[in-house]
Amino acid sequence: MIPFETIHNEESHHKASGQVRKIALVHKHMKAGGVEALIIRMSRWLVDNGYEVSVFLYSSGGPLLKHLQQIDGLELIVRDNGKEPPLDLSVLNQLVRSDKYDLVYSFSPSGLLLSYALPAHVRLSGVYQPELYKLERNKKIIRALKAIDKGFHQKLVFMNPTIRRYTARALETEVPEQFMPPPVEQGTEDQQLGSPHSRRIVSVGAIQAFTTHYAQVIELMEELIQIDPEFTYHIYGEGPDEARLRKSIDESEAREHIFLHSMPKGGRMEDVLKDSFCFIGSGAVMIQACGAGVPGITSRANDAEALSEGYFHELPPYEVGESYWEAPETYEIGELVKNLLVSENAYRKVVERCKQKARKFGIDAVMKEFLELANGKLPQANKSEG
Repeated sequence: MIPFETIHNEESHHKASGQVRKIALVHKHMKAGGVEALIIRMSRWLVDNGYEVSVFLYSSGGPLLKHLQQIDGLELIVRDNGKEPPLDLSVLNQLVRSDKYDLVYSFSPSGLLLSYALPAHVRLSGVYQPELYKLERNKKIIRALKAIDKGFHQKLVFMNPTIRRYTARALETEVPEQFMPPPVEQGTEDQQLGSPHSRRIVSVGAIQAFTTHYAQVIELMEELIQIDPEFTYHIYGEGPDEARLRKSIDESEAREHIFLHSMPKGGRMEDVLKDSFCFIGSGAVMIQACGAGVPGITSRANDAEALSEGYFHELPPYEVGESYWEAPETYEIGELVKNLLVSENAYRKVVERCKQKARKFGIDAVMKEFLELANGKLPQANKSEG
């Protein structure tokens, strides 16, 4: 049995025409994660906007694979069982035999290394974790990248300036100022799901040991219900630390006001965010919340004190509130929640500022800037980037 299935495979003899049209995305799998969600959003947007897109998954499928399979017109090459070695040679063979792409984009050091097997005019690779090029498990891969292409670091594209700085430090070299913040699908600009009259606080995300803000907000709720007994806290998510979180809720004096929900089906964030007082968290869901008119309070991962770096709009460009950058000032989450109670005018100001920042992560704006970056690197026809 061939351990990869090919969906929607059409032959194409392609030369660069001065504009990126034919794109390959290379990644390990489609297990649940931020990068995998990014691949789905990128793939859907690119296909919807007339680009020819192929996704190569060189290790396995995963629970998010079905979202790629639902995109009409997407070429998808993926392992059809999970019993093979970490890297299956059939996908490597298909990479080598592939027609030339205008752009091949990968999402990790191993993905970048494998992408060199695929003929391409432009080769780029996204960096979405600050320690990615420092991790011990990637050392051999990085040595191999240097052997294949001494200038591979010039092909890196960073989620934000902090991750760029971490990567430059890990590789001990200068890296380009090339950025692609996480593109997020948002509603209309006049969408207003937040309300100064609501007392519904929301958090969404994986429940893991490093998401320390959950415990802080549970403790905060005991104080908030003394201010207004209508306050409730709604946590949407699941994860390995769920049992401990449930125990913390059960032991809280505010337990009747704290609710743990499963993740919304089909990514229906509108239903989660509707009539919310504020959102506490980070990442793509923070962007969605703020874009929908809900004030966003940032949370720091792996922070014993569970401090905040402020409202979402106070973060530097491209930052999404994940405590990678060295924040000059931190705040208690409770302080920021209470500030929103001062007046309706104060609340509306935070809403508008958060929304303006969120709009910079809109998928149309981000993808167009990303393609401009790629087009700027595209050589003339018949030239290869190497």
